[in-house]
This record gives sequence, structure tokens and C-alpha cells, in this order.
Amino acid sequence: MGILVGLLVAVHILALAAGAANGAMNMVSGPRVASASAETRSVLFAMQDITARVGKYAMATLIVTGLLILGLKWNFTPPNAWFFVKMAGVVGMLVFIALGERQTHKARAGGPEAGAAAGAAKRFGQLTSASFLVVVIAAVYAFD
Repeated sequence: MGILVGLLVAVHILALAAGAANGAMNMVSGPRVASASAETRSVLFAMQDITARVGKYAMATLIVTGLLILGLKWNFTPPNAWFFVKMAGVVGMLVFIALGERQTHKARAGGPEAGAAAGAAKRFGQLTSASFLVVVIAAVYAFD
């Protein structure tokens, strides 16, 4: 069982890195969209779409591997209270990702609400990053 759990933890960490890369890509490319030419904007959007897809697969992988690790290593019994803080951060991330994606679609559609939607998408991205930080810090203490 130890080898399987170790492999699951490795996959979990790789998925965490993939999700973090998605967030970093959006922090770099997002501010450049507004001032980019139409041609560059389409390239930035394509890159964001690809990394968003990677981020979704990463989140799904994190949920599946996390549940498997919790079951195999701790028999579905959280190791301590920090685990619940970590899970609250995960829920926050899921909510902020969904809300941010909704605003991103509105911003890309253009129109009179595009500027406000882009600003809201940025704020939801920042909240997602803050939630990610909560998840990582709480995981350090939950699984120490």
C-alpha cells in the first residue's frame, strides 16, 4: 500500500504544479490582453484556453488523488483540524475559479460590460490565488 500511496502523492504534487502554472500564466497574460493587438489577443486567448484546460484536468486529478490518498492512508478519517481548513480553501478555489471563468467569458464577448467583467475576473483570480495559498499552508500542517 505504501508504494501506491507514494505514487498517488507524486501525481497529486504534479497536478498541484500544473494548476499553479495555469494561475501563473493568467497572471502574466491577463493584464496584456487589454492593450494587445487583435492578432496578439487571439494568441493570448488561445494560450489561456489551453492552460485553463490543463488547470481543469489538474483540479480533477487533485480531487481524485486526494480522496484516494485520504482513503488509503487515513481510512477517510481526516488527520487533524488543518485538513478542514485545507478543504475550505479547495472549496473557495472551486467557487472563485467558476466565478472568474464566467466573468472572463463576459469580458471576451465585449460590449459595455466587458471592462467591468475583466476587472471582476482579475479579482476572482486573486481570490483563487489566495485560496491556493491557504490550501498549501494548511496542507503542510494537515499532513506534517
